[in-house]
Amino acid sequence: MKKVAILLSGCLLAASLNTSAAPDYGVSEGNEELLIQGLQSLSTRDFDSALEQFRELTEIRPDFRLAQLVYADLLAAQVNPLGQVGSNLAKRQKEIEGLIAEARARLQMESKKPQAGLIPSSLIKMSEDQQYLLAVDTGLSRLFVIENHNGTPRVVKDYYASYGRGGVVKEKRGDLKTPLGVYFVTKRLLDKDLPQRYGSGALPINYPNVWDKRHGRTGSGIWVHGSPVNTYSRPPLASEGCVSLTNPDFLELDKLVDIKNTPVLIGEHFNWISVAQWQQQQKEMTAVLEAWRSDWESRLHDQYIAHYSPSFSDGSKDFSAFSKHKQRVNGAKSYIDVKLNKVSLFRYPNDPNLMVASFEQHYKSDNYHSDSIKRQYWVKEGGRWKIAYEGEPSQGIP
Repeated sequence: MKKVAILLSGCLLAASLNTSAAPDYGVSEGNEELLIQGLQSLSTRDFDSALEQFRELTEIRPDFRLAQLVYADLLAAQVNPLGQVGSNLAKRQKEIEGLIAEARARLQMESKKPQAGLIPSSLIKMSEDQQYLLAVDTGLSRLFVIENHNGTPRVVKDYYASYGRGGVVKEKRGDLKTPLGVYFVTKRLLDKDLPQRYGSGALPINYPNVWDKRHGRTGSGIWVHGSPVNTYSRPPLASEGCVSLTNPDFLELDKLVDIKNTPVLIGEHFNWISVAQWQQQQKEMTAVLEAWRSDWESRLHDQYIAHYSPSFSDGSKDFSAFSKHKQRVNGAKSYIDVKLNKVSLFRYPNDPNLMVASFEQHYKSDNYHSDSIKRQYWVKEGGRWKIAYEGEPSQGIP
């Protein structure tokens, strides 16, 4: 463990860096690595090395404002004592504070990056046709790309990310906050069709989803996108609620995203667990879904309806109406056969008592059969998981 003190905002900012333990998931271009090296040199007062490292970085990325800020201070220090980062630009205090916040966010990843092999506990199961998942940790200002590697998730990339300048937990239109929860990419927008502030492209997500709407959350236009064309990167809290990457990082990410099948988990602080813990968790949660499926097939109404919360609503029926409907329909069948394929299960990162299940449902009975996509929201009540919402995309699930 190497203790590093960085001269930021006129004081010593302590950052514990464990460079030997922090795994490299393949951050693009190497710009962030060069930035960290330069800040390390600055912290140990190796100004010659720092000057050379920041000179190189500003030549590679002239639009990297944080690098330009520190490089300008280093040049000024050749004739004046080095005070604080941005001291020669005091009139631009707000911008400087944002750049300092960016430096802190990038530095903290050196000590807080999850170890290789760990998995977010909110990721229970990726379906076989979900190749990648995006996990946005706003507490770290980081977007992690998680690959479905033969059924076992693994982090393969991570990127510095900016989010809403209003913070997190979006509730209403115009609050400039980033929503927390489980979302899905809905389409792809090309840079040529967008204003310049969105940079190299955008991946809209389905906020507000059906759960957001149920809780009265409003707003729209939450995207994962690039940075303004004249800016390399932005401070941690800089967007209007979107997740913003550098343009080179967005272009790299965009190549991996399947717009029909990429989940996006957004949380303030993710909990990371071992593969063994993840396997046990997946076993327990898939058993919950299987019990529901099996009890549906049994046609025993009391067992089946016990899987539903008293607060259940599908948008048209509350629990009582739904229960009566299912009792009448299922009771008239001589048999019911239900198969579930392409199952995915995710818990809300900031609410582990809320789970989203999505799957292909193949239903068959003596007088009816159907194939559909179903999404369910499960809540944990009294120690037991119960369904609070279920429906099909044709019923308005984004």
